[in-house]
Amino acid sequence: MAVTTAAAVRRLCATGEVRSALAVLARGAKSCDTVLDVAACTALVHGWCRMGDMVEARRVFDVMPRLGVAPNEVTYTALIHGYFVHGHREMGLTLFEEMRRGGVEPNLYTYNCLIGEWCRTGEFERAWLLFDEMPVKGVARNVVSYNTLIAGLCRHGKLKDAIQLLEAMRKEGIRPSMVTFNLLVDGYGKAGKMSNALHFFNQMKASGFPPSAVTYNALIAGFCRVRDMAQAIRTFSDMKERSLAPTKVTYTILIDAFAKENEMTRAFEMLSEMEKTGLEVDVQSYGVLLHALCMEGKMMEARKLFQSMDSKGVKPNNVIYDMMIYGYGREGSSYKALRLISEMGKIGLVPNVASYCLTIRLLCNEGKCQEAEALIDDMVSAGLQTSESIDRILLDAKARLDDSTYVPSI
Repeated sequence: MAVTTAAAVRRLCATGEVRSALAVLARGAKSCDTVLDVAACTALVHGWCRMGDMVEARRVFDVMPRLGVAPNEVTYTALIHGYFVHGHREMGLTLFEEMRRGGVEPNLYTYNCLIGEWCRTGEFERAWLLFDEMPVKGVARNVVSYNTLIAGLCRHGKLKDAIQLLEAMRKEGIRPSMVTFNLLVDGYGKAGKMSNALHFFNQMKASGFPPSAVTYNALIAGFCRVRDMAQAIRTFSDMKERSLAPTKVTYTILIDAFAKENEMTRAFEMLSEMEKTGLEVDVQSYGVLLHALCMEGKMMEARKLFQSMDSKGVKPNNVIYDMMIYGYGREGSSYKALRLISEMGKIGLVPNVASYCLTIRLLCNEGKCQEAEALIDDMVSAGLQTSESIDRILLDAKARLDDSTYVPSI
């Protein structure tokens, strides 16, 4: 392959134009210019991985040796990472073992990728083994290596280990980044340890990193988690005073927290402010409010909010419908629940098992056995399993109906 062709393949793969890169290769093959280099092949592997086509990525990888091109550590890492990202964990781990057996040494990115995967599943012994192996193999750890492990430890509540790692990081001469501090603020916020979260928030500023919206969101969420709404609002105000625009995440955190505290007026004020700032109010924001209203039995308000979604260009999803059906079920409105199930069918949505079962129970309690049977048939047609309890409820309802209509002969 000519150098210019190899460069073209790499450039096209980098911009996601993998099929165009293959067309370039095809033209090269027709002109007998079929000499491939490892960089071009790796670019193709990486390109297919980015597109989510792991079969094609593996096919290119497997073809390489037959073309006289040996995959290197970059090629292996690209494919391993692709496997992890697209949910093929075991294939990624198997490939890592193949890599080692083949004498290809992992590089910094390989180690970081594997450490991240072990942390994701909470298998820290394996993560630590690789982390400790890096300097032994002559691979210098970087801030990403540390942040990856700190992220995993914080996610799984191992905050003391995360702090020890932060100290080790500093001793190794690696300066914590904004990401490092955000991870710790978030970790302690999720644990409800707000004094520690504020400590790292202040350390972050002292280290020359201005807090970002991500930092503030983590703090606000932490205060909401410990039900300190006054401090959450003060942090929200501080965020705006620092000319940091609250994000959709910020508002959703506060809407959810006020709704859980049953401060619906404040929750709706946050929704209104969110709309005024020009942020898109999505289905999740509506869902938070609808959930609170349905749980409180305020179905008139819930219905009004539900109907307003369409005028705002927000389409209700399965979760929203199921929530409304649950609310109507709690108040015993079988007709309204049944109407929503019918509405879902018309727009191609399928209620969940709980929505079906709740509505069937209501219909049976009201003696509407035909409607209940029809709903069971719909449920089965949708590929959902009924239960013995639902079948029994229907049989009991039919028996009651038969008893009530029985007229003894004279």
